[in-house]
Amino acid sequence: MDELKRIGVFTRVVETKSFSEAARQLGVAKSAVSKQIALLEKEVGVRLLNRTTRSLSLTEAGEIFYRHSAEIVNRTKIALSELREYQNQPTGTLRISCPVDYGTQHLVPVIKEVRALYPLLKIDLLLEDRVINMVEDGVDLAIRIGWLQESNLVAKKICETPVIVFASPEYLAKKGTPKTPQDLQQHDWISLSLFSSPLTWEFEKKGQKQSVQKQKVQMHSQLKSNSVAAVVALAKSGQGISALSKFVVQDYIDQGLLQPLLTDYELEASGIYAVYPHREHVPPKVRIFIDFLSKHCQNATWTS
Repeated sequence: MDELKRIGVFTRVVETKSFSEAARQLGVAKSAVSKQIALLEKEVGVRLLNRTTRSLSLTEAGEIFYRHSAEIVNRTKIALSELREYQNQPTGTLRISCPVDYGTQHLVPVIKEVRALYPLLKIDLLLEDRVINMVEDGVDLAIRIGWLQESNLVAKKICETPVIVFASPEYLAKKGTPKTPQDLQQHDWISLSLFSSPLTWEFEKKGQKQSVQKQKVQMHSQLKSNSVAAVVALAKSGQGISALSKFVVQDYIDQGLLQPLLTDYELEASGIYAVYPHREHVPPKVRIFIDFLSKHCQNATWTS
């Protein structure tokens, strides 16, 4: 078992490219990680890692060893997961990454339901409005919202939510209300910096046949933020127009703090995805959580 433990430490160091980060994820001291790597290299009789004060890389032997080590670790995880599934009681820690607004509004009740049925399962919820590296951050499941780019990860669409263009009554009283998508180019636009800039929005007139060409509007912004909450706050304070998923702004619209715009037009719906590293042998803790989240989304008012 000592050899298996050292192989696990080795793969974590390689995947995180850092002794310190591997130690943090494993919950041990950096010196303990260094010791395990040294013992492993002594056991196999060859140097596996080249390390300097600023960088870490695999030796040629290390690259060969890592390919097999990663497979061993993955198979071990699968074996343990299947055993826990057999026991019908998922355990361990489920590390989830999610955007802040969606996590606080809609993931918290799902977590409550899951923990009520599976009290031995620990949840580590990471909330941030950026796309993380799941392997480096040791994340089992990421909830991503929007339009996904191609990757080696597995993405399961849970549901969709409309995208709403909005502004505050204060801003509209001062700058006027846009009547067409092209009118937006005469207004102040607030961007979420996660999106590319300038961003092209495609509007489709409601009720028209799909053969009708969509109206494309390229938006430039002098005001942007990496935080969804900040974009909403800037809009509520009367500093411009923006567009976000319905679940983010619906409560503020109901309260009269924000006003939907261009309601005769539609933007492409924003997908809500469960993203995880491997298609085969999905761990029970991941599969169970996705099932609960799917049921929650089926009854949500912001999916239509």
